[in-house]
Amino acid sequence: MTNQVRIEPSGHTFTTLPGETLLEAALRSGLNIQYSCSNGTCGECKVRLLEGEVEPVMQAGYRFTIQEQNEGFILLCGNRAVGDLVIEAQETHFPGDIPLQQITAKVARVEQPSAHVRILHLRTPRTKTLRFMAGQHLCLKLRGVGSYDAAVASCPCNGMNLQFHLPERQGEPFLAEVLHVGQQLELEGPYGDITLDVDAKGPLLLLAMGTEFAPIKSVIEQAINLDLRQPVRLIWLASEAEGHYLENYCRSWSDSLDDYRFIPLSMPGSEPGPGDMAALRQAINEQLEGLEGADAYVAGSRLFREVGREHLLTKGLDAARIFEFRQRLAPRREQRSVSG
Repeated sequence: MTNQVRIEPSGHTFTTLPGETLLEAALRSGLNIQYSCSNGTCGECKVRLLEGEVEPVMQAGYRFTIQEQNEGFILLCGNRAVGDLVIEAQETHFPGDIPLQQITAKVARVEQPSAHVRILHLRTPRTKTLRFMAGQHLCLKLRGVGSYDAAVASCPCNGMNLQFHLPERQGEPFLAEVLHVGQQLELEGPYGDITLDVDAKGPLLLLAMGTEFAPIKSVIEQAINLDLRQPVRLIWLASEAEGHYLENYCRSWSDSLDDYRFIPLSMPGSEPGPGDMAALRQAINEQLEGLEGADAYVAGSRLFREVGREHLLTKGLDAARIFEFRQRLAPRREQRSVSG
């Protein structure tokens, strides 16, 4: 039996499945709920129960004050719903609200969908899952080898299982390392101020190039979990060497999104040429037709982003609604607290 939970003051709702904690259900639904340890110790996921009943699922270490107890506070990670609920909770709206985290993760799986791309699956400890927003990136550190800045390709709804898309690139020690199951990596982040605007109601136009498809994938998976209903258009330009390594998965999104189109574009070399840019402009023209007030998210090389942004502006898009993903470490590292 499922139960409906409404969050005040946002009005957002989510559904709990049998056996799920309130925190698991909220994250699965794509909501940016505040939490940290997820095991009842820190108290970050405390909310006020306004209506309904819950049942505890653990003996939590966090202790509420007398005032909090009298006001009906509970831990999302430590309770299940018994019927429909109304809770008062704080949701994360801005990337800066998420603390910088340092977490040790293990390699769970490494896939090689094409000769020049590896998909890295990492698993964090259950007690130290990663909080991030769709579109953000991390610094991956491998002891004795080096570090690499990579966008998270998976949905924020599951901070314990993380995915990264790594290109083959000569001269990069981290990418040359043969990662194996069980190997430990240090994660630092999240970084990045550009994330999915979950409150926007306009259509989504998503432009990706090569393995920079990773943050776009995270955005689409977040949109699916939030059950966003606006039209979604994905244009993915990939080299023949890398290929559209998740093409079938991209096509499968049509089962989860009401109005979705996937347009794969191919280029012969590793960098786009004039003909590739012409094909990109043509695809933008075709997909923008009838999409008034669209938000555009662009991820790729500097040339790809510049051409995409310039053409979107010529087509009348609001400059403030064109978002570019750049995988660069945040310069204000010292201004954020570290957790985990």
